[in-house]
Amino acid sequence: MLEILLNALLGGVVCLTATGAGAMVAFIKTSLSGRKLDCFFGFSIGIMMAASFFSLLQPALEMGGIVIASIGFLTGSLLMYGSDIFIPHEHPLKTAGENEKSGRLMKIITAVTLHNLPEGFSVGVVFGSGNVKAAWGLTSGIALQDFPEGASVSIPFVKLGKSRREAVLLGLLSGIVEPFGALLSALLVQVFQWLLPFFLAFGAGAMIYVIGSEMIPEAHSGGFGKDTMLFMIIGFITMMILDVLL
Repeated sequence: MLEILLNALLGGVVCLTATGAGAMVAFIKTSLSGRKLDCFFGFSIGIMMAASFFSLLQPALEMGGIVIASIGFLTGSLLMYGSDIFIPHEHPLKTAGENEKSGRLMKIITAVTLHNLPEGFSVGVVFGSGNVKAAWGLTSGIALQDFPEGASVSIPFVKLGKSRREAVLLGLLSGIVEPFGALLSALLVQVFQWLLPFFLAFGAGAMIYVIGSEMIPEAHSGGFGKDTMLFMIIGFITMMILDVLL
């Protein structure tokens, strides 16, 4: 069990490192064009969609059948739905007036935490299943999409009045839940191994909810829908290749 937990923690740290590396873009740039942001989101959406199916939902269906997979998927989605309603949060890329800066920072941090938690949970679940190859494939895909995500978080913090160093630190901290989420979910799978199909589908449901409620609307908000779709397809294919090769 210890080896599995260490691998899960390492996988979460890899994702955190990718987020931090992306956040460091704020040292170089303080703004990104709407087209680039939409392309970043499209790529991330494609990776998360493919990961949700190939690494999580498909194994859940194979191991637990349609009933368990459906219950797990619905539970993960409903949990994110509940947090969406009851936990005040705000996406970092939304515009705001100067007088709103101080009150928005905590809401932004909360939003990014809610976004990253399902990713860490999903990485840990697959490590907990014992399928190291699939787990590192999923980790690689999540890490790839965490890089542009880190940049899309840190740069708005600069616009909200933070120094570049503070913005990069906050961007890095936005991914801190991933190692903890990975470790916790791997532990849960090891303790309750009979619930593995449920946990896999749960992770898929949580990620799909985040994609549908936050990422897709944000990706199409800049008016570059065709570019978004193109990069979404590229991201999906990238994750599909990683799932097969790694």
